[in-house]
Amino acid sequence: MFTFKPAKEKKPESCCSTRKEESCDTEAHNCCTPQPKGKVACPSCGEKAKGVLGKTLEHLLSNEAKAGLSCLDGFYYCKTPTCKVIYFRGEEILTQHDVSVTVGLKEGASPATVCYCFGWTKEKIEKELEETGKTDALADIKARMEDPGCSCEILNPSGGCCLGDVGNAIKEIETR
Repeated sequence: MFTFKPAKEKKPESCCSTRKEESCDTEAHNCCTPQPKGKVACPSCGEKAKGVLGKTLEHLLSNEAKAGLSCLDGFYYCKTPTCKVIYFRGEEILTQHDVSVTVGLKEGASPATVCYCFGWTKEKIEKELEETGKTDALADIKARMEDPGCSCEILNPSGGCCLGDVGNAIKEIETR
């Protein structure tokens, strides 16, 4: 049976860039702009990177970094741990210096956050494994995704769900 769910109320403030709109089509530049399709090679490491929504960058870039961009759409996220690039679009490169949170999947990140919505880090998972021999990270995240819900699109630098990254982090820690 189909149950009608009312649309979520929109926040009064815009979650999209309003800077330098002459360079960015105003109607196309909104929270519903689709993320770039396909994967593109990172200009630094050459690994394939996936597109990220403009609203992800709106929430995670420093004000200084945002001020230097004509538009927040069309960027890709490089998840290669050894690569210094976080986001790129053509020749435009954004690094950890441009992001307001520590990108936990990058080599040397501290804390090494793997779940931005619920605060799971590699350090927290490792401590739990040392103390109890197991971790409840995945079960905790899945339960909390239902209530209160997650905000991966704006909190996770990848703009996507963290469950794969958390699972990979657990495997990495368990094999040390």
